[in-house]
Amino acid sequence: MALERKRNMKIPGETSRPSPLTSPVLDLNERGRRGVWIDLPDPASIELICVEGPDWVGIDGQHGKPDFPDLLALIDAANVFGVPAIVRAQGHDVGGAGRVIDAGAQGIIFPTVEDGETASKLVSACRFPPRGGRSYGPVRRSPRYAKPTPGVPADDPLAILMVETRAGYENLDAILTADPDGIFVGPYDLSLSLGVDFDTLVSADPDGILRDIARRCAEAGVPVGIYTGSIALSQAPISWGYSFMPIASDYSLISTATRSVLAEAALSEPAATRRVSSHAT
Repeated sequence: MALERKRNMKIPGETSRPSPLTSPVLDLNERGRRGVWIDLPDPASIELICVEGPDWVGIDGQHGKPDFPDLLALIDAANVFGVPAIVRAQGHDVGGAGRVIDAGAQGIIFPTVEDGETASKLVSACRFPPRGGRSYGPVRRSPRYAKPTPGVPADDPLAILMVETRAGYENLDAILTADPDGIFVGPYDLSLSLGVDFDTLVSADPDGILRDIARRCAEAGVPVGIYTGSIALSQAPISWGYSFMPIASDYSLISTATRSVLAEAALSEPAATRRVSSHAT
């Protein structure tokens, strides 16, 4: 009965009309290998990316340009095209995480998780009681999307924890006991922490650490992802059992496309023009 009262909670003055919009669902096991990382705060750029149909977008609130006021428009721009949006939080602030959830994110990535106690606190912040301690306040989501229903796991956002240091790796089993929805490896910081070259770590995994992480996550039934940023660097992790990753970023897409167009334009110029241009300086 208590659970039913929770499920039927209403916000005074809210509309009783059902929303015609649906929030996209993110499956980290089946459709995660074509993610795109978002560092720019402009909704127009995320629309241009999402219309092409990536599996998900990861909005970087830690190192990227977007601030909290940008999140509403960015998440909505992705959701319009049915693309789930994950937001990497700035840190471990539970109150900030709640605001990101209320903005409509389908998942949150928490950076630099290194112990089981922190993992439990962060996972709890993403789930309504009795599974966690998430506060109920879906003002933004209603009426745009259907309100989340407390007590229904499918209505909670995915709680994804980053393992990106030696301490996080060594305490992975304790982190997994918090029952996160995913583990996301940050190979740049992990390579620094381990004293291993980044490209070598991601493409060869000389010490077997990435494969060990994948194996332990699989045994715990937790999907595991990794930041690769390119198709080429994604191949080895996929073979090791990593199921979700960004294969590009908005930064890289703009720079590589521009470089390609400029190179093509240079090749199409008449030979005499190229000779003049090369000696212009």
